[in-house]
Formats: sequence, C-alpha cells, structure tokens
Amino acid sequence: MTKKKKIKVAILMGGISNEREVSLSTGKTVAKYLDPRKFDSKLYDTKKDLAKLFSDISKKKIDICFIALHGKGGEDGSIQGLLEILGVPYAGSGIMASAVGMDKIISKKLFLQEKILTPKFIVVENRKIDFKQIKDKIGLPCVIKPSNSGSSVGVSIIRNKKEIKKGIQTALKEDDKVIIEEYIQGKEITVGVLGNKDLKALSLVEIIPKTKFFDYQAKYDPKFCDEIAPARISAKMTAQAQKLALEVYKLLNCQGFGRIDMIIKAEQIYVLEINTIPGLTPNSLLPKSAKASNISFSKLLEKIINLGLEK
Repeated sequence: MTKKKKIKVAILMGGISNEREVSLSTGKTVAKYLDPRKFDSKLYDTKKDLAKLFSDISKKKIDICFIALHGKGGEDGSIQGLLEILGVPYAGSGIMASAVGMDKIISKKLFLQEKILTPKFIVVENRKIDFKQIKDKIGLPCVIKPSNSGSSVGVSIIRNKKEIKKGIQTALKEDDKVIIEEYIQGKEITVGVLGNKDLKALSLVEIIPKTKFFDYQAKYDPKFCDEIAPARISAKMTAQAQKLALEVYKLLNCQGFGRIDMIIKAEQIYVLEINTIPGLTPNSLLPKSAKASNISFSKLLEKIINLGLEK
C-alpha cells in the first residue's frame, strides 16, 4: 500500500500590522495543532521571510499557504492577491471578500443594502466632528473605531461629549477612516462558519467581558472575559443567528472559514462585523465554537486546509 504524501503547508504569520503579536501566536498555534501524520508545516514571518517564501514557492516546496496574518497586510486582501499572482493555493477568503470584510464602512453599507440589521453609524470625514449629527443620529454612549483594524485596537466607548475628540484621535492612529457607531447594550455572541459552497454554521459562543467592552485585553487574556459555548440563548434565536451568519458569509462571498460577531437586544440580532481570518490562538473564539460543534482544533485546521485546496 502506497503511503499517502503529506501536504506541505506554509504558515504565514507576523507581518507588520498592529496585530503582529496575535498573528505570531496564531501561526505558532496552527503549527502546533496540525496533524504531523498528514501535514509538513513551515512558519514564515512575512515581515522578514518573504524572499524565502517566494523561493520555496518557486521550487514547489509548498502545496498551500495557511494565512495566519491579522489586520493590514494579511486580512485585507493584499497577501491573497500576492499569492494569486504567485499561483499558490491558500486557505480562506479571496481578495474581494477579504478587503470588504476588513473595511467596516463598506461592509456595513452592504449590510444596510441587504436589510441586515447593524448598529447605526456615521463616518468621520476630513477629521471634522459634527457633534449635532452624532447626537441626533447616534446618541451617547457610542462606539468610535477605525474602519480597517481588528482585535478592537483603536476602539473606544464614548459616554460624553468631551471624550469624542480623544476617541477619534485614538482611532486615527490605526486608520485614516473612522466610524462612529451606535452602542448596543445586549448579549454579545459570535458565530463561526466553515465552507466554500456547502456551508456550516458552528455553535454560537457567548462573550461576557469583564472589562468595559470586548477589548484587546479581554480577547486575549482569559482572566478578563468569560466565553460560553454553546451560548445561553433559545433554540429559536440560535437558529436565527446561524442563518444570519450564513447570509453575511455568502453576501461577501467568503470561503474557507470566518466568524461573524453580533449583539442580541430585545430579540433583535445586530451584525457588528465579519472576521475573514479570525484568531486561532489558545484563547480564540473560532476553536471554541468548533469544539462545541464536536470539531477538534486539529480537525478544524484540516478542514480549513482542505477547503483551501478545493477552491
């Protein structure tokens, strides 16, 4: 009997975004949990190993790239475009879905167009602050965030007029486009999705931050957040959230895997955003969602890679 050839996986991590440290953790975790009987993996930090990556691709030493990059340069479609030019398969969504998913302004406009409930928002243009517009359309408290950033970096919860300017300045450090969003007080959940065409919504995870909101600290330090899977909501609401997650995933034409963040308030589900490369650290939400759906971490990674190869 012929021994099955191992799949050669290049894990791309690190990069130059403000989520570099999280990305390094994701990459190392992916390498740790890939089944060594099925995969040969190698880590590449795109900040310093691009030349080596190009060389190994040209020498046919790589069957597929696993993108473990978060934020700009990884989650925004740029590395996806580079890999397509190089002609190497990669796991996860393509250029357009990645770029649109990363840009909160564009994705929220799409949600509105498709009548998907999302918190009300306005865009800060030319750094001008229209306090009347914020008061009349959004109200206080509100959320100020950069349009293109992840892991809640640059996000502020604003509770009075004095904090608005500081919140905008904090967001502008991360991106030149800033969004001011209605603050929804409710039950925060997230829904993982797997698939290219045949899609599966995973178990919901309920997020209970011990900080002011689900910020960077709460996302990556388990002491500052409780995450319950499956979420403590009714079967009816669970089904609605899963259906909505699939709708958002298909709307952006996502592939492979993703995670949709939502808030439930008074039996209404608001879509916050989609993550096309969700974290895969030991404390990340997608692995918890998969585990509650009886999918181990190793099996989750295997499914993501196989979905990348079948695109």
